[in-house]
Amino acid sequence: MSNEKNSPTQSASIEAVVDGQDQGFSPSQFSGSSSKVRMDADDSTYLAIDYGSSLTPGTHTLSSTTFKVKYKDPAGRDFTHAVAGTIVVKVVGNTHTGTLAGVKVDGTGSGAGSQVELSGTYLIVVS
Repeated sequence: MSNEKNSPTQSASIEAVVDGQDQGFSPSQFSGSSSKVRMDADDSTYLAIDYGSSLTPGTHTLSSTTFKVKYKDPAGRDFTHAVAGTIVVKVVGNTHTGTLAGVKVDGTGSGAGSQVELSGTYLIVVS
């Protein structure tokens, strides 16, 4: 997996909102493969997305029943159960350009408790 700091070729603009509060997610390290990507911030928060399979060149629209997400917030809570939203990933060569739209991830899987909503874009060069 590629693992590089934020560079002109890798970036993310992701909003993470937990219980109505913006978490200020600012990743600075990126890694990935054809089947998953990960973005890590300097404060130990991270977002990991498993597409569910290796993505081939082209545009892929993934529903919340297809992908897996793990987000760790600044308080150290894990959110691991995707319950809504889509991720559109355009694959050109080894570059993944993704858009998260209304991705909601539950911390418990029961629908009770805290939930994070993720939206935004990323560009990651994968290996």
